[in-house]
Amino acid sequence: MAVDSKYADLPGIDNQPDVYETEDLPEEDQNYEPDELSSESVERLKVNTTESFNKFKDANVVSGNSDFSDNISKPRRTGYIVPRTEYEMLEDGSSKETPVQKYQRLQHEIKQLAGEVEEIQKTVKDEKALTQLSPVGLSDQVTGLQEQLFDLHLEQILGTDAVVELSDPKGAIPKKLFNQLDSYKKQSLAASQEDSSKSKPATKDGHMTYELYHYPSRDQFDKVSKAAELEERLARLEALLGGNPDKVSYVTADTSSKTLLESVESLQGQVSMLDVNLLDHTEARIQNLLQKMDQVKEKSSEAEEGDKDSKISLLYDIVTKWDNVADSLPKVVDRLKALQELHEQALQFSQALSQLDTAQQQVTTGLQNQTALQKQLSDSFAANMAAIEANCKSLEERFKKIPTK
Repeated sequence: MAVDSKYADLPGIDNQPDVYETEDLPEEDQNYEPDELSSESVERLKVNTTESFNKFKDANVVSGNSDFSDNISKPRRTGYIVPRTEYEMLEDGSSKETPVQKYQRLQHEIKQLAGEVEEIQKTVKDEKALTQLSPVGLSDQVTGLQEQLFDLHLEQILGTDAVVELSDPKGAIPKKLFNQLDSYKKQSLAASQEDSSKSKPATKDGHMTYELYHYPSRDQFDKVSKAAELEERLARLEALLGGNPDKVSYVTADTSSKTLLESVESLQGQVSMLDVNLLDHTEARIQNLLQKMDQVKEKSSEAEEGDKDSKISLLYDIVTKWDNVADSLPKVVDRLKALQELHEQALQFSQALSQLDTAQQQVTTGLQNQTALQKQLSDSFAANMAAIEANCKSLEERFKKIPTK
């Protein structure tokens, strides 16, 4: 307990600190251990914290751009973003790989493995590390895997267009595509020369005759060129948007279905409005609209002025009506002040009269009650007198019957 300095040296003053303790349990309860719950309905799970930590240690949630507010705004609100650390070649929603997808995945993984082995061979210089990592053995195993894939002859089963050749590290499909384009160009030039040599107009009876030649290879070239153009456009679109969902949500914010097609259509509509002819037409309509707005403004101002004039005239009529009353108003006030005392006396007389009426009603009610009680009393006296007379007669008769001695 804290003690004041002036009382510290006095005898009998307790200056020790306060201690609050609880009593110990009884001796029979000191070693008590509650029974552990053991029931078949309770399932006990054994969780290994180390395995759980190793499983979820690389998982993270990006919450920097999350927005859970209820504000009404154009930008689309986003929640937590869970970045992917493992990417699959399957499309979303597909549960099983097709043979083509499996073959392409294996080729891609083997190509990555071969690249990693080459990097290991370049970086590893120590013989001990070389014996531990054994990149030569890995390279042999990768070559064996490539030979196993080639032995399957999937190009003959699935088609050459569905698989990727692994012999060319840079990819053989672009080279094939360019070669086909060159052949199509040569065929188209040869076909145009043949058309120019064969399509000589001939006249017969004043009519002109034309010959039309159809080349399927040219149609195939058009299809391939359209596919290449589409692929180029998709590549540019992916380069612009990328994998950031904020860009896509910003682009599709003004659309109902949140799709790129609808956003492109909206942008096309906005761009089409910038045409010179449409701008002139729009400017003329805006000028017409401005003139109509000016007319409406003038009419509204005139209507407001007329309304103000009518209100002012109404107020003037009311004021003129009260001019005569205003002259006699002081006299009326003086008369009311003179009659104030009389009115107060009349009010007091009315209150006294109402109290007197109330008292009279109470007295009348009391008299009626007294009359009823008096009548009951007289009736009870008459009944008692009759009973007394009957008793007296009976006593006299009994006295008469008693014999005299």
